[in-house]
Amino acid sequence: AFDARFTGDWKYCSNEGVIEVMNQGTPITVEYSINDGEKWEIVDENGGVVELWSNGVMEISGDVFQLVLRKSTSGVIPNIFTLHPAYPNPFNPVTSLRYDLPEQTQVTLTIYDLMGREVTQLINTTQEAGYKSVQWNATDMHGKPVSAGVYLCQIRAGEFVQTRKMVLLK
Repeated sequence: AFDARFTGDWKYCSNEGVIEVMNQGTPITVEYSINDGEKWEIVDENGGVVELWSNGVMEISGDVFQLVLRKSTSGVIPNIFTLHPAYPNPFNPVTSLRYDLPEQTQVTLTIYDLMGREVTQLINTTQEAGYKSVQWNATDMHGKPVSAGVYLCQIRAGEFVQTRKMVLLK
């Protein structure tokens, strides 16, 4: 038996939702039906993306994990730089960080504690324009779990800098 549902016990989502999967490790076959003209994508915890459209079947596996289901934005370029609020927030043990890049630029995405000390750097590379996302699994730069508390996520993309607050609950 398994249980797969949107966070908050939602039965559907309009633009984006997090699906928590609790499974006994056997592959799960998922059938989906997407409205005509729409494209959706599933983003796994490692940032892998599977595009969905029309009707289809996909297989997923693992014991406990989260997937982000969102409307596809492939081929669309955002107008402004943005760091969206972490989701979920508060979180335990993983949160998704989305950001928009209107142009190709050098991007650094860094997590800090409230004392301003760097906890880890999630991204430090040049990226193409588009809608981006990455997940943070509440570990430091050495892969060790961090303690519960408030953390800051900061993006630097060219001249753009923005910081968001996140709360890790344990």
